[in-house]
Amino acid sequence: MINNDIKELGNKIAKLRIGKNLKQSELAYEAGVSERTLQRIEAGEIVKSDGLLKVIGQLGRLDDMLTALDTPSFSPYEIVASTKAKYSVDNKPRKSRVRRSKQSNTSASNKANIVWPEDQP
Repeated sequence: MINNDIKELGNKIAKLRIGKNLKQSELAYEAGVSERTLQRIEAGEIVKSDGLLKVIGQLGRLDDMLTALDTPSFSPYEIVASTKAKYSVDNKPRKSRVRRSKQSNTSASNKANIVWPEDQP
């Protein structure tokens, strides 16, 4: 999904550049990035965010992007709920056995063999 979004963003940037009658080399120079970085952006490849922001800013669309980021499409509750559902851990109680110490077993068998003086015939 995110790869499609990156490719769509690259296509939009290319259309904006063409709409302003700019060559890739011109926009790259004006934005302060290499021409290869701009080619990667327009191809929908992953690039460093500072290069992407410089290009978007040079095209005059940085404010539009920041405004879009200010308006969440999901409420915080929906984000938390979807994250919990996605990464939930099965919280079944773990099976455990009761451990008996060797000392308690030994003392139990010794108690059976002890004859108290008052119990002697």
